[in-house]
Amino acid sequence: MDSFTHKSPAKINTFLNVLSKRNDGYHNIYTHFELIDIFDEINFVPSVKNSFFCDDPNLIKNNIIEKTCSWFNEVFNKKQVFNINLKKNIPYGSGLGSGSSNSASTLIFLCMFHGEKIKNLDKTEISKKLGADVPIFLEQKSGFASGVGEVFEKEHSFKSEYLIISPNFNISTKDLYNSKFLQTNRHPDKKTNSFFEPLKSESNEFKAFYDYLIDIGSERFRDKLKLTGTGSSVFLENPLKDDIELLKRNTKKKFRIFVAKSLEYN
Repeated sequence: MDSFTHKSPAKINTFLNVLSKRNDGYHNIYTHFELIDIFDEINFVPSVKNSFFCDDPNLIKNNIIEKTCSWFNEVFNKKQVFNINLKKNIPYGSGLGSGSSNSASTLIFLCMFHGEKIKNLDKTEISKKLGADVPIFLEQKSGFASGVGEVFEKEHSFKSEYLIISPNFNISTKDLYNSKFLQTNRHPDKKTNSFFEPLKSESNEFKAFYDYLIDIGSERFRDKLKLTGTGSSVFLENPLKDDIELLKRNTKKKFRIFVAKSLEYN
């Protein structure tokens, strides 16, 4: 029986500006997505009955992959079902685009499987039904984005290395967008993430995690640590070997670290 395996990459937002709140309840943003070489793997086997398995049992129910398959079948009038196996490497709720990437990889596979063109997908509809970041992952390259995240403006990769620090707790994107501490950017600022200060104010867990990193890394970390998106992870761009070794010695099972590169890195 045919089996199809697709890699689903993580991302970081090198910056993320919230510009305004829209009448439909969503927010206009300006950001840069950098695709990185941390991957989930999704295996699809055509079947007569839908089934889903994941090595993380917390993701078995209400997973985005089955939701994406159902959306695609409805839009394109298909009835195909699959045995799906997800090997999870990207922490979810961490700001690394885990679910959105899985959804986009599923759409890319389904288009290939059914002979549909990716360009015919309605990205505005996808952003509302499946997730605001999903359309960017459909581009399969790093770049600048606007709108709610669905408007791909310009391809660009910083071609950097990244040290990603992911704590053992999740953050709700919805809660951050609803935070009373969230302030909009009047002008684009490619050095900041609008959610960093709200996150430190809203989450005692994140504040303790951030303070711990500053404590072990001194003021040098304070100037360099950035939020990966709207989750709990932070990153250092082009880290020193000393930074990596320091964090390896001090994880205390409080966080995981990943050393990654831009997909376009050479």
